[in-house]
Amino acid sequence: MTNPHGLIGKFAFAAAIAAACAAADAEIINFANGDKVTGAIVSSTPESVVVNTVFGQVTIPRTAIAQISPDAPAGAPAAQVPAPAQPAPAADETAPEPKPKEPEWLVEYRNFVKQNFPEDWQFRIRGGAALKETTSTNFSVNLAFDAKKEWDLNKFEFTAFYDYTSETIDDVTNRTLDKYGAETKFRRDVNKASNWYYENLLSYRRDTVKGIRDQVDEALTFGYRFDFKRYNLYIDIAPGPAVRYINADDYDTKWVAMAVVSESLHWDISKFMAFEQKLYAGFNLQKPSEYSVNFGLALLMHATEVMDIALRYTYSYDAVNADSAQKSEQTLLLSFEFPFNWK
Repeated sequence: MTNPHGLIGKFAFAAAIAAACAAADAEIINFANGDKVTGAIVSSTPESVVVNTVFGQVTIPRTAIAQISPDAPAGAPAAQVPAPAQPAPAADETAPEPKPKEPEWLVEYRNFVKQNFPEDWQFRIRGGAALKETTSTNFSVNLAFDAKKEWDLNKFEFTAFYDYTSETIDDVTNRTLDKYGAETKFRRDVNKASNWYYENLLSYRRDTVKGIRDQVDEALTFGYRFDFKRYNLYIDIAPGPAVRYINADDYDTKWVAMAVVSESLHWDISKFMAFEQKLYAGFNLQKPSEYSVNFGLALLMHATEVMDIALRYTYSYDAVNADSAQKSEQTLLLSFEFPFNWK
């Protein structure tokens, strides 16, 4: 019969050896959840650590370990294990980003616009100068005022302009030329879900360069907007009938029935730059050889919140006038523009 005291002694001896082995080069493994275990590290990889403990060999993932520190010898004070580091609080994605303080003059400008201009109207003042030298010297100044309003399915736009030109030959100013006028555009969409619309175009102009004392154009068009929202690009095309009243030098006809087409393009290239293109063309229904074309290009740069800089090119050809009148004209203008509530 086996001696039970002998078995107990052998088990105690084996446990003592195991404890001694575990104590040799023992480390304290501190877990992220606050638990810990003592044992000798057998092997270590970037993914896990293998440890010999009194309970056997254990493989611990690196992601579960907060800290590894040497075990204190018997009688020595226990090492102070730092608490696991708390993760930094996540940033609140809904919190507004801090913005630099705005200049005082900009705040005053906004207050001035808010107090003196109606909120549902948009305004803009444009102006520039051009100097051209050929056999003569031409100096011209361009001024324009724009306004527009949108409500429900309606949109109204108004532009008034004035161009002044002085021509100098042999250091003597021999003539002064000017032209001025106003244009309106009223548009009504068919409905909110449709890109079809009706538009009425009405303009008045006086042009001493072409000998036009008075000219009134009115057109009623039906158009469609091509909406490329992905590229911030919008194209409007609208044909229709029109009538013109013209009082010009050496031109006996007063009323002209015409067919016209109006086209415009607006492209927001970026937050700071936009491109515009406009075309208005028509011809005399009784004499198709008499036609007129007005074409414009503009590159706008948003320099500051209170000023835009634009490079504007215009070309016009008008044969609905006397044969002796100037028919074509081109202008390249560097324009400084000041918006008020303009969008």
